[in-house]
Amino acid sequence: MKVRENIFSILLMVWLLLSVATDWYSQLSVGLFIMLIVYMLNKLGKGIVLREIVALHTTFICLVMPSMGYSVFTKENQLARLWMRYMPIPEHDYFSFAMPAITGFVLALFWPSSGPENQDTGPFLNEILSRGKRIVQYKSSKGILLLSIGPVTLWAADRMPSGLEFVCRLFFFASFAGFLYVFYSKNLKFRTPLLWGFAAFILMTALNSGMFTVVAYMGLTIFSFLFLGRRTALWKKLMMFVLGAFILLLIQSVKPTYRKMTWAEGGYQGSRIGLFADLITDKLVHFEWSSADAFFPIYYRTNQGFNVALVMRRFPQVKPFDNGYNIAVSIASAFVPRLFWPDKPEAGGKFNMEYYTGFYISGWSTNVGPLGEAYGSFGQWGGILYMIFVGFFIRWCYRKALSVSKKIPLILFWFPVLFYQTTYSGETDSLQIFNSLIKAGFFIWLLYKLIPTWFVLKLEEVIKPNRPKSNASTVPFVQKADGSLL
Repeated sequence: MKVRENIFSILLMVWLLLSVATDWYSQLSVGLFIMLIVYMLNKLGKGIVLREIVALHTTFICLVMPSMGYSVFTKENQLARLWMRYMPIPEHDYFSFAMPAITGFVLALFWPSSGPENQDTGPFLNEILSRGKRIVQYKSSKGILLLSIGPVTLWAADRMPSGLEFVCRLFFFASFAGFLYVFYSKNLKFRTPLLWGFAAFILMTALNSGMFTVVAYMGLTIFSFLFLGRRTALWKKLMMFVLGAFILLLIQSVKPTYRKMTWAEGGYQGSRIGLFADLITDKLVHFEWSSADAFFPIYYRTNQGFNVALVMRRFPQVKPFDNGYNIAVSIASAFVPRLFWPDKPEAGGKFNMEYYTGFYISGWSTNVGPLGEAYGSFGQWGGILYMIFVGFFIRWCYRKALSVSKKIPLILFWFPVLFYQTTYSGETDSLQIFNSLIKAGFFIWLLYKLIPTWFVLKLEEVIKPNRPKSNASTVPFVQKADGSLL
């Protein structure tokens, strides 16, 4: 696997050089996307597929979809012209920045480590996972507790002030760690109904709210854990990927209509499950597969490059580069609680869209993404370096989490909690990356300090009820205070 990582990094470096030296933008965009798919599918079942999701998503929305904007949905296209969704700057101007910036970001994410330590695949991961599976047999009740906390805190989140809302949502995300606790507790009674019941709750929550982010991105991360250790042919994994991508794009295509009907004043009075099923069925039946215009709703929803291009049109012609001032404020706000900084920036697109593009949005959500912030702050070459820095920062957090999980194996099952909001950060902003990683990391650390029994074993937990404590040395393993096993 180490050789494969090195080859992948070399290919990415070649891609980076080609993105600077040539104008093969469409070919390089599609090529990078395919290369990431192959790498991810090959890794699926052998390691954690998390950085791959970040890279694949960012490449798709910032390179592949903009490429479609320059080749299909141009100003001559009736729909693109009607909805003002054609790319607002020349192709060379956009890709001469976006192509090396995203390639550099991906290269930084996957920069190989110097040794066998902290690998998210192979013997290092297998050892942590094996230890985690053994420990979690004694933590099944904690998993059930975490699953139960999820619905309660999600209900409370909408009724809390903004300062406490994020804390409630972190507890809700913690229920996904509980899901993995229960999944690996093979001897737990009613294990299967618990798992399916929680999955049904998440799906129903998405249908009631019209927000499918958790289903899509948390689902992808959790799925990579459920697939660990399974040997599956590459073509079968490719078929699963195609099916999954099709389902996600199908949801994207009906989501605007579904939200419009369910978010209307007075709300939709009928069955939301039935409504969603009808919309999906109608899309499948009436979808014009031979018409490029049929893909316009998907293009409209997933072309992050359009917002980035708006930034590039505004900076520096209308507004000078701010040399990272706004990003610095965002990073600082990630460290300071809102209690001490009441008007600190909030993650979301309203401020960023007005600041970076000059457009004020209301009643819907969009953002310029880290790529747009990079250009508006530092220009072309400085923006490329910033994206490389962001890639290395996510990589550092990821490696650090793996290192901690070596000492405390159950931390591995909290990876979806820690990195969930990073997986789709290409369409949000830098604040979400820094804010989510720092606060989720602190949240997990605080739980570990306050409720260590959720993460480590006590000696009495591995001693059979009828066995005297003097025989403790005969048990198969004991977890020390630092989380490691004897």
